[in-house]
Amino acid sequence: MRIASPELIRDLISKGERISSRKLLEYRKITSDVNKIKKANGSCYLSIGETKVIVGVKFGLMEPYSDTPDEGGLVVSVNYTPIVWKDMPSNADIEISRVLDRSIRESKMLDLKEFCISPGNQSFQIFIDCYVLSYDGNLLDALNLAAVKALMNTNMPILKEGKITNSDKKINIKTVPVIVTISKINDKYLVDLDRLEEESADFSVSISYLNENTICAMQKTGIEGIGMKEISKIFEIGAEKQKELRRILEVKN
Repeated sequence: MRIASPELIRDLISKGERISSRKLLEYRKITSDVNKIKKANGSCYLSIGETKVIVGVKFGLMEPYSDTPDEGGLVVSVNYTPIVWKDMPSNADIEISRVLDRSIRESKMLDLKEFCISPGNQSFQIFIDCYVLSYDGNLLDALNLAAVKALMNTNMPILKEGKITNSDKKINIKTVPVIVTISKINDKYLVDLDRLEEESADFSVSISYLNENTICAMQKTGIEGIGMKEISKIFEIGAEKQKELRRILEVKN
């Protein structure tokens, strides 16, 4: 029996093979279920292989920021327990939450002006709380899908007698950002790395697509540089794979 190691993984991938027998550009099975958290305004449980996450959406009240007095607020957080991700890189949860926040914010998925109650006085604040239940790689793609699907199944809040309650109207979704993470190992491009494959990657690029031609955010990890020909190939792969992930959200490209 061979023990999976970075060397073995890199050797297999150089031959176009993966330990899981998947194709290089093939995702693991993706499943999702909405409104699993009864006390949340909206929620989604989602798994990609053995990476399992749940995202809840809730609302609070805030005084609008001085530079955006007619807008609501948005806060994204990533939560986990050490037993789930024992060797988590320092501040990785903060970095992931920032990328998710940027993807949602820069995509203009939500019009934050619609969450203002009284300009300069009171607004709704949207909390997107992400929880990592099980970790086996490709966390960012999983969390983005779960967060977007949770928001798509969240109703607009209303203030009634000083208390926040749900209206019967869904949040107005302007765009649907889909993050695709493309990685390079031994001159091969892959998607949906598992935990062991991530340890072997030369670099990974996470791209937030609005459609096959429009990108609203991007994040790179890994020390190896990327040439212009490489980035063009990465964009080409991402443009195709985001169509596949949109089917999970039941959204046309």
